[in-house]
Amino acid sequence: MPEKKQTLAVSGYNAADLLALSYGAFLKLNWNIRYAGENILVAYTPRSWKRYDDEITIETTTDELTVTSKMIHNESFDMLGKNKKHIAEFLGAFNNIKTAATEEQRKDWADKIMSLKEQTIKAAEEEVRKAEEIDSVMNLSKGNLYITYGIIGINVLVFLLMVVSGVNFFEPTGADIIKWGANYSPLTFTGDWWRLISCVFVHIGIIHLLFNMYALYMVGIYLERMLGKTRYITAYLCTGVFASLASLWWHSTPVPSAGASGAIFGMYGVFLSLLITNLIPKEIRNSLLRSILIFVGYNLIYGMKSGVDNAAHIGGLLSGLIIGYMYYLTLKGGGDKRKKISAVIVTTAATVLIAFLYIEQGKKGTNMEEREAVLSMLASVKYKDGQKFIEKLEEFESIEEKALSPLNDTTLNDQQRLDQLKKVSLSEWDKADDLVTEIKDYNVSDKDKRKAEILQRYVDLRKQETDILIKFYDKKDAAYDQQHTEIVNKINQTVEELQKL
Repeated sequence: MPEKKQTLAVSGYNAADLLALSYGAFLKLNWNIRYAGENILVAYTPRSWKRYDDEITIETTTDELTVTSKMIHNESFDMLGKNKKHIAEFLGAFNNIKTAATEEQRKDWADKIMSLKEQTIKAAEEEVRKAEEIDSVMNLSKGNLYITYGIIGINVLVFLLMVVSGVNFFEPTGADIIKWGANYSPLTFTGDWWRLISCVFVHIGIIHLLFNMYALYMVGIYLERMLGKTRYITAYLCTGVFASLASLWWHSTPVPSAGASGAIFGMYGVFLSLLITNLIPKEIRNSLLRSILIFVGYNLIYGMKSGVDNAAHIGGLLSGLIIGYMYYLTLKGGGDKRKKISAVIVTTAATVLIAFLYIEQGKKGTNMEEREAVLSMLASVKYKDGQKFIEKLEEFESIEEKALSPLNDTTLNDQQRLDQLKKVSLSEWDKADDLVTEIKDYNVSDKDKRKAEILQRYVDLRKQETDILIKFYDKKDAAYDQQHTEIVNKINQTVEELQKL
């Protein structure tokens, strides 16, 4: 922070006299005199809506006075020369006071300095007492952040391994995060229970990772030292599991969920529980409580947007609030080792039991065919064009829906249906034909190659069906009805082949 210092020789005065005159100069300038020490006086320039206050320190010895002006609000440069101006103002006032002050004024100022010294000592002692009280609860001067750094390191390592394996740096696909351990109900409910915790270490792009790790660090610098490493890591993992369970419960259709944010919300929930008790001294409690409430509120509102798993956030937060209050009971009054171990055991056991019961319940509503379909999809994306093949199949489904719309629209009369078959169905099936021709040359699994071949046959049959229907609606010849029945049977057989794959 910018500062400027100047020393003035003042012969014939001892240190105490110079300090008293400096006190008078501060009064003349209407500067706020705050602290006094042995031959030291500290004041602050007036603060207004358009300017910060600056710190002015006076140090005196016999026949010499040193004035230091310092900008204390994280400024990088003193571009307006404020420090030089402050020193000039002080020296002008000092020289005026030195000649104009009466003996009685000097004695009064010296008495006030003595009183201010006593107040400064008391204030310093109170600050030390408060700091010791806070430290006795929060252990800010002790311990380390090995667990927080370790969790961050694991998350970063997993992400780097994902990227090295070919996962997109900014936007991993759904298949990518499922492959690396995302929470996904068709798999989690059918044997992959470990996804409840593995998903906490998988992130959907570098931005997702950086935001989460920053949030974890900001809460970890307080909680790890305060809780101790065992309670801290237990709370992190358990709230991560509860966040995963909340995500499974909320989403009626399968949605891959990943990221540390559920567990991080859990840690903020733990911290909130501790902050709303009287465990932490209110001098620090109130400011921390405001900061955390702003963080939680903003992120929950932001989480309402599409693509954010707010259910996991809320699940982590609520479980963290409960675990935090349980920890409070073991922390107040200093706590003891048995309480600490009991809290960890109870928290872990409750998490495992609830997770087991929920997974068992979820198994009843899960079709094993869904699991096989997902595993098949994951096997497909291992090939060079596997992901692109899946995207093309999704595009094919959209084309197919448009091509079949004239047959599915019950509001059309025969003439309207004939027009739609000519204008819509024929062109859409041609698009489907081009798409299937393209994917037949992709580098994909043998199963997907077989699927492409069957799709080609399916499209050909649909094009034949469309031609027959156009002739039927155009000529009203019953002979075409029999041809249509035959082609529909072939289409159904082809669809069955596709469904088996």
